[in-house]
Amino acid sequence: MNKHYLIVSLLFLMATSFLSVPLFSQSHSYPFQSGENMELVIHYKWGFNADIAAVNFTFTEVKESGKEPYFHLVANASTYKFWDSFFKVRDLYESKFYSKDLSPLYFHRDVYEGGFTAKNWYTWSNNGAEMRAIVDKKGRTRRDTTFNEGVIIRDIINLFYTMRTLDFNKLIKGEKAFFTIAIDRNVVDIAIRFDKKENKKIDGLGTFKTVKFALAVKPRDVDHGKSEDSAKENSRFDIGSIADTSTDETQEGVFYGEEKIYMWFSDDDNRLPLYFSAPVAVGSINGRISKYTGVKYPITSLISK
Repeated sequence: MNKHYLIVSLLFLMATSFLSVPLFSQSHSYPFQSGENMELVIHYKWGFNADIAAVNFTFTEVKESGKEPYFHLVANASTYKFWDSFFKVRDLYESKFYSKDLSPLYFHRDVYEGGFTAKNWYTWSNNGAEMRAIVDKKGRTRRDTTFNEGVIIRDIINLFYTMRTLDFNKLIKGEKAFFTIAIDRNVVDIAIRFDKKENKKIDGLGTFKTVKFALAVKPRDVDHGKSEDSAKENSRFDIGSIADTSTDETQEGVFYGEEKIYMWFSDDDNRLPLYFSAPVAVGSINGRISKYTGVKYPITSLISK
C-alpha cells in the first residue's frame, strides 16, 4: 500500500464540471435525507484477501438562523486493530454543501496513514467556480492555492453524494456525466458511463438489484490563480497516476488508465453506494456497504438475504 495516497480516497473518488443540467434529477427530492448514516468496509487484495478498514458516515442537514441550509457529512476511517501494526489509518473527512443545489461550501481532511500525515482545507467563492485550497503534508511546505476554473470544483465527498442525484435513466440511454474534483492541490476531471444492470451479492447484507457505472479520470490544465509557487502546482498524470510535481518523488498511481474504477448503486430510489472496486499501486481494493440506517425510501432493490 502507498503511504502517499489515501486508502479511503478511492472510496470517495468512485463515487462538476461539464455536467449538463438535464442529467441531474429535476427536483430537490434527493435520494438521501438528514440522518442517513452508513458504514463501508474496505477490502484489500494482494496475495491475500482481507477486510482491513471501516469507514463510518454521519449525514445531517444544518439549519442556522440567517444562513442557507446545508448538508454536513463527516466520515471517519480506521484500520482494524490487527492491521494497525502493519499500516495504521486514522482519517477524518468533513464536507459541507448547500441543501438547495449541493454546491460546495467547505471541506476538511485530516489523515494519519502509516506515519504519513496530511491536512486539507477547501473553501469556495464565485458560486463554486473558485476554490481556495490549503494543503499541509508531513515534511513539506504548506501550500495555499486558489483555483479559478469557471466550473464547479467539488470535493470528493460532495461528488459521492452528487452522483446519486444524477438522472440514471439518461445515463442508461448512453449519455455520460462529467465532474471536476479537487484532490489535495490537484484538479482532475471524471467521466461516468453506464455499464450495465446486474444482481450483486453484498457480503453480510444479501443480493441486490444494482446499476453499475464505469469511471474514467483525466488530468486538467488548471488556472491556479494565486499560489506560493504556481510553476510547481500544475496537476498532471504520470503513467496514469496523479503526480505531485512539487518534489522529485512521484506518487504511485491510484489509476491504471481509463475505466478501471467501477461503482454499483442500489437500483431503487435510495441509490445507495453498495460497492466499488479499483486498482491501486500494488494489488486492488474494493469497498462494500455493511450497515445503513435512516434511509429515505424502502430498500426495494434487495432480492434476498
